[in-house]
Amino acid sequence: MGIRPDGVTPITNQGLARYTGTLFVGVLVVQGYTAYVAQGRVTAGTALLLAAVALYMVVFTVRNGTALRQRAYGTYFAHAVAYLIINGSFWLHAWILVLNGRDETLQQGWSGPLMSMSVLWGAGLLVHTIGAMLSRGYEHVEV
Repeated sequence: MGIRPDGVTPITNQGLARYTGTLFVGVLVVQGYTAYVAQGRVTAGTALLLAAVALYMVVFTVRNGTALRQRAYGTYFAHAVAYLIINGSFWLHAWILVLNGRDETLQQGWSGPLMSMSVLWGAGLLVHTIGAMLSRGYEHVEV
C-alpha cells in the first residue's frame, strides 16, 4: 500500500459506523418528510432534505479524504454505503406505497429518485467498483 504520510492514519470502523448511522438518520428524516408532510409525494422539500444529506456526504468525504484513502477500500465503502442507504430507502418507500394500494402516488415525482438517481449513480458506482478492483497496493491487505 505504500508509505503513509506522517500523522495520517486510516479511518476507523467507528468513524465509518458514525458516517453510516448519520446517513441512515438523514434518510429517515427525508423519508419521514416525504411520507407524512408531503403525503407520499416527492416534492421540492424532499429534494432540499436530500441535498442536505448529500452535503453531509461531501463534507465527510472532504474532511476524511486522506484517512479514507489510507484504509483499504475506504472511499469505496463510503460511496457504496451511501448508494445503498439512499437509493434503498426510496425503493423501500415506493414498495410500501404499492403494498398499501397507493400506486398513484408514484406517478408524481418518483421517477427521479427511483430511476434516474438509481441508474446514474449506479453507473458511477460500477465504475468505482471496477476501479477499486483494479487498484494496486491492496493485494496483501485483509479487508
